[in-house]
Amino acid sequence: MSLFKRGGIWWYGFRYKGVRIRESSGFSSRSAAARAEPLRKAKLGQGLVDDKHLAPSPRFEDFAWNDFAPWSENQHRQRPSTHERYLRSLKVLVRYFCGLPLDMVKSSEVEKFKLERSQERRKFAKDGRRVTPAGVNRDLAVLRILFNLAIRLGKVRTDPVSVVKLLSECTLRMRVVAPEEERRYLDAASQPLLDVAILMFETGMRPSEVFHLQRDEEDLAVGFVRIRQGKTTFAQRTIPLTTCARRVLKVRLQDSFGLWLFPKPSGGLGPLGSVRKAHVAALKRAGLEPYFRLYDLRYTALTRMAMAGVDIPTLRELAGHANIQMTMRCIQPPSTSAQQFRSSRTSLTMPAYLPLAAYGPSSLHFGKVPNGARGGVGPTCRIANRGRVRLLFGSC
Repeated sequence: MSLFKRGGIWWYGFRYKGVRIRESSGFSSRSAAARAEPLRKAKLGQGLVDDKHLAPSPRFEDFAWNDFAPWSENQHRQRPSTHERYLRSLKVLVRYFCGLPLDMVKSSEVEKFKLERSQERRKFAKDGRRVTPAGVNRDLAVLRILFNLAIRLGKVRTDPVSVVKLLSECTLRMRVVAPEEERRYLDAASQPLLDVAILMFETGMRPSEVFHLQRDEEDLAVGFVRIRQGKTTFAQRTIPLTTCARRVLKVRLQDSFGLWLFPKPSGGLGPLGSVRKAHVAALKRAGLEPYFRLYDLRYTALTRMAMAGVDIPTLRELAGHANIQMTMRCIQPPSTSAQQFRSSRTSLTMPAYLPLAAYGPSSLHFGKVPNGARGGVGPTCRIANRGRVRLLFGSC
């Protein structure tokens, strides 16, 4: 017998046909609630009440593959990468909770899973690194989504993940790529990584947004690219292009015949899915250590724009962030990088077709490069930074 009080009313809890029942007795007296519980059990056993909603709880693996996986595929038809990410976590969860009824997964079991998962070694790590806290938290997030679906379908009544605390994640992984590193990286990059990297350096787009670029010659002719889908509704935006970005996309338009500017290399109908292997190979060929992630190219572009004088609200629109706090977190370079940028008067990436007001109070003059001004290095279009942003020009 399990009795507990909520407000001024006593509740009882018991199990019936493998389903946990928690109901209000309607009494403010504990003794009256204790008498009401066996009466409720007797009515359920005699079939005097409708217990269709008390179907036996399915096993975890059955619900995961028969209910959750089809729901996820249908729910994320526009974002198949999200469904694929859910499936990766689902394999890990099924491996651990296999054989347990869904309602027998308690918060204590979830805590054990969190501990054991964080001690596992990463699948493709040759140096024996363990699963990161972020990876464990992604698995817990999928488990929470699974139980929320089970609650809506009437399979369980509570979510055991709701009381489990997530692991602390390191949020300072951003790395600003220095100009010399950029040059060496682009020299070592192969196609299609080279075009992807240039577009990220020039516009600050996410890798998936570059992969999903479609043919739209009208937007390209006026110097803009349209992002039709993204992580959130804020990711759907129009981004101005630099001269280099326009040239890259023009070549892509000439060489591609399908809908996607970055089609699958295997000749499939969908867009490019990943350039991770090419990115790692380019880093090794360039001899760059410590390594940086492909996503750091986006952070580098946003940081350079901010250091060149673009205001934060404009950066938020260009980046497709939901709030300014996220933008501010993405454009804070380490102090060493900021010192390197200031000491070397590094040329900074800047979209060449933004309104002048986007650059803030700095005065911009267009025309020939004056004597003594240093142009951009490498294949990208840049801004010369001489204490203040004064001159916009390209070196492509």
